Amino acid sequence: MAKRLAPAKTLHVAAEPALDAARTLVGALILAATALIALPPDVAFAADPATPPPTNTAPAPEPPGFWTGPINSAVPATVARGKVISDAHRLRTLLQRPGTVVIDVSNAPRRPDNLATGAPWLPLPHQAIPGSLWIPGAGLGEIPAPVDDFFRKQLAAATGDDLTRRVVIYCHQTCWLSWNAAKRAIGYGYRNVYWYRDGIEGWQAAHFPTAVIEPRVAPEG
Repeated sequence: MAKRLAPAKTLHVAAEPALDAARTLVGALILAATALIALPPDVAFAADPATPPPTNTAPAPEPPGFWTGPINSAVPATVARGKVISDAHRLRTLLQRPGTVVIDVSNAPRRPDNLATGAPWLPLPHQAIPGSLWIPGAGLGEIPAPVDDFFRKQLAAATGDDLTRRVVIYCHQTCWLSWNAAKRAIGYGYRNVYWYRDGIEGWQAAHFPTAVIEPRVAPEG
């Protein structure tokens, strides 16, 4: 009579530690996922420094005058008596047309206050849309008279005193500087002012080339 084998029991006993370990792992994963879901959104994003927290991109209403609140905040979807560009490909087509002037009004980097006197300081190269004139300070809500006069003269020189020339103004995403500068140029009488709402980040996201440029700063009076 053949001898009865009992391999199933032996295999079952040998597999029990592995099954226990698997159950423990699955339970830990479920607990971790539950804890992550329960966290507020900002805490969950903060755990990954490579992922920025979500920002509110809902358009802000246009103020009656220049914006003097926080520079980096939600911006309007429009600029009164001006045109808005929110597509880098459309902007590139516009820049290829002869006579278009493009102005960058991003802030210039400033030397850190806590840097020791005499210590070398080398700001990062300023990346811009090729052909841009960089005029920092022109997009502040309130600007000194010399800066206002300088901006007006720079626009006049770049356009040949032609108020019908196309003028594109930009800075960064969710940044009021370019909105203010576009509104200021419209106030000077320019009739074809374009505000590139997505800024240099939108241009770079389309994988278009940039150029390193130097600022044009109002002379100190």
